Amino acid sequence: MTTKERILEGLTGRISALELGSSEGSPLIGIHGWLDNAATFIPLSQCLESYRWLCLDMPGHGNSDPRPRGSTYHFTDYVGDLFRAMNSLGLDRCDLIGHSLGAGIVATFAATFPEKVNRLILIDGLGPISGEDDDSLEQLRKSMSHLAQPSREGPRKYPSWQGLVEKRLQAGAIQRHSVEMLLSRGARREGDSVTVVSDGRLKQHSPIYMNQQKVISLLAGIEARTLLVLAEDGLVGSRESTKQRMDAIKNLTTVTVPGAHHLHLDDPEPVAAEIRKFMQMDG
Repeated sequence: MTTKERILEGLTGRISALELGSSEGSPLIGIHGWLDNAATFIPLSQCLESYRWLCLDMPGHGNSDPRPRGSTYHFTDYVGDLFRAMNSLGLDRCDLIGHSLGAGIVATFAATFPEKVNRLILIDGLGPISGEDDDSLEQLRKSMSHLAQPSREGPRKYPSWQGLVEKRLQAGAIQRHSVEMLLSRGARREGDSVTVVSDGRLKQHSPIYMNQQKVISLLAGIEARTLLVLAEDGLVGSRESTKQRMDAIKNLTTVTVPGAHHLHLDDPEPVAAEIRKFMQMDG
């Protein structure tokens, strides 16, 4: 199984990518979730070795460059990063897979550039976060409140590896081996302490969200055959907004798999089995 580090061009800096699987396989670009990194797809790629996995660290995550000083991490800029990364790889068209935030990014990319996407796989995520029609001012105030706080820019230090693992386990339903997989690329041991490499500015609230109707309008532009893998105990399956979004996608296959939000990391084979079936479908 190929394992290779790649450096690609992003919108504002270098994008680091982890190439896995078969170098001769059909290219499959993977985009991770918020505060995760390219290692999120290692277990899944080991179940689906025939593909050429190109797993990106998005800006401010993993080994990729952060946004320039003074910048904000806008959701739509990730679409530009993916566009530039595809160009760096010399790919005119490929399959895309995304988890959580990454699912929102690849869905938005597929709607914006339908000519560049063969098939689309979404894991426990469907489109960008939306806001209410009347909450724009409140959202802007939340985002701007960071100006009065100490700078979150750059990596953050923790006193011990084990303490960092325990802190991440407390943040949500995820198994220990999955946390350690993500931290293998998302943290550096420095003596007795540990540095988390993700940019602290990623925790700043977005200044503005699309409303649900705008997201639905966006998803209606997806032309690629799409697989949505929902986690039985995940974050989005029970939301009314998810049902509305599913109805907007023309050629959608939806499956529900046991597990929590990081189901593809915690137990990758059931997710891989659904992806295999989807990839083998005609059309």
